[in-house]
Amino acid sequence: MEKDVVYLEKNGAVGVIYLNQPKKKNAISAVMMDLITDYLNDLELDDEIRVIVLRGAGENFCAGGDLDQPGPKPMTAEFSRKSLRRYLRTIRAIRSTSKPVIAMVRGYAVGGAVSMMLACDLVCAAEDAKIIPNFCKIGLAPEMGIMATLPAIVGPQRAKEILFTGARMSGADCLRLGLANRVFPAEELEAGTLAFAQEIAALPSISLKITKGIMNSASDGPLFSVLEAESIGSPFCSQSEEFKAIAAKFAKG
Repeated sequence: MEKDVVYLEKNGAVGVIYLNQPKKKNAISAVMMDLITDYLNDLELDDEIRVIVLRGAGENFCAGGDLDQPGPKPMTAEFSRKSLRRYLRTIRAIRSTSKPVIAMVRGYAVGGAVSMMLACDLVCAAEDAKIIPNFCKIGLAPEMGIMATLPAIVGPQRAKEILFTGARMSGADCLRLGLANRVFPAEELEAGTLAFAQEIAALPSISLKITKGIMNSASDGPLFSVLEAESIGSPFCSQSEEFKAIAAKFAKG
């Protein structure tokens, strides 16, 4: 039977959530984000699971937002706002679950995929991953909390440069910048990430939960404020003629 667009596998104490649209490089839709949120909430209540891994099926992590998902054409600001709020719920769920969440990034991670990656507690990436936060280049405001998470790691000036230019970064670049914890050759990424996850899962779970909770409480106030601001700013950008022209080019292939 064909798996859903998001599915879960358990590997001992590690729950692995797969984005599963490999033909679209796992481009994300609001429905997919709802499913990710549901799995995160389910795993929070699963006492057997101590660590969560978020990954893409196939050769890529995620190509960002799916421009072909159902909705009015042209996109209205109100529909965009309601859709984005479903994406932002997923970011909140990643931050709020008491269990460490590891992003496993191979191939392309574009736009909102980079935001989702940085919302995770830890990042394992392939050396040659293609990590591209290209929001501004396509006429959108950065979404899903990246305007809080990125500067918290690299500082505001470097974060502005990365977001303004949509800088293309490899996994090795991310390691150098502090955006990744572990980097592996692509063929070793899955095994390396799962070994790292199992290593963390073997640690005392209560101390991990308390540590994550306290550390996130110190940083998530600004993050959640950014998420609220995005729910207004990004839909506004979606109505600009610049974005509509770029979206039309994508639609034509």
